[in-house]
Amino acid sequence: MGHDLATKAELVKLARALGTTPDGVGFASSLDHHDIRRIRERIVGALYDEHRAAFQRVAAITRLLPTPLNVRIALRAFSPLLAARVAGEMAPDRAAELANRMPVAYLAEGCVHLDPRRAAPLVRRIRPDRVLAVVTELVDRGEFITLGRLLDAATERIVADVATAVSDEVLLRIGFYAESDAQLTRAVAMLPPHRLRGVVHSALTGPADLRSAGLSMVGRLTDDRLRGRLAEYAAEADDDVLTEMLRTAIDDGAVGELLAAVSAMGEQARRRVLALPTLAERDTLTQLIQATRRVPGNHVAKG
Repeated sequence: MGHDLATKAELVKLARALGTTPDGVGFASSLDHHDIRRIRERIVGALYDEHRAAFQRVAAITRLLPTPLNVRIALRAFSPLLAARVAGEMAPDRAAELANRMPVAYLAEGCVHLDPRRAAPLVRRIRPDRVLAVVTELVDRGEFITLGRLLDAATERIVADVATAVSDEVLLRIGFYAESDAQLTRAVAMLPPHRLRGVVHSALTGPADLRSAGLSMVGRLTDDRLRGRLAEYAAEADDDVLTEMLRTAIDDGAVGELLAAVSAMGEQARRRVLALPTLAERDTLTQLIQATRRVPGNHVAKG
């Protein structure tokens, strides 16, 4: 697989689009993550457009029938996949009216197959309590790729409701697969200070994949002040915890994200991090220097 976090996330999403495993798309691991994303978007567009005319005809028929009858027909005759494809061709108000009457489990499975290009107008018209129930179901299923994709469709109300209902760990896992840096930044910025501290703590003290998710989040934020707040919270951690995060950054090709975080810190926090005993060890310094050479030029640590 790819040697940086953005590439790893894109390879997982490409594998999902193609119905295979990350190893199955290893051929793309040498590509830049932007190129992998463009390939994925073209594949997704082609897959959803292939039989679009047929789904448009079914969607047209639903306009002739009352909503309760459409719901009964869908639940008896359509799998969630087919229902999602039809919903993507319906008027958003009409599709939301149907969605508000369907079982949560059925809707959650449908979200996995919903055309991402048409998700936002539909999701924003579904009742907020219904959306939250579906999100909870998707979390229980571990569908963080789907939730990351749907983050782009979420309103501020939805983001606030979800943030209140799910754990810090879940927020990190969703953020790792978020499509838009700007939307991810808006979502993180909505969190109150105690939740931000909780997210940072979970990233620092969790398993390796959560540490990676935390590094990815910090690196993707488009607001330097917000990045600085998260980085300063992290700088309050014990030496052993920060050392583990440093090692994760080196192993995951995320030194750029780490340097961006250190650069955004205040001087006192930065000095505290740079004074870590591990940074005086030859092996650590050698690994860090080698990793730093691979960092794009837009990630430069201050001082």
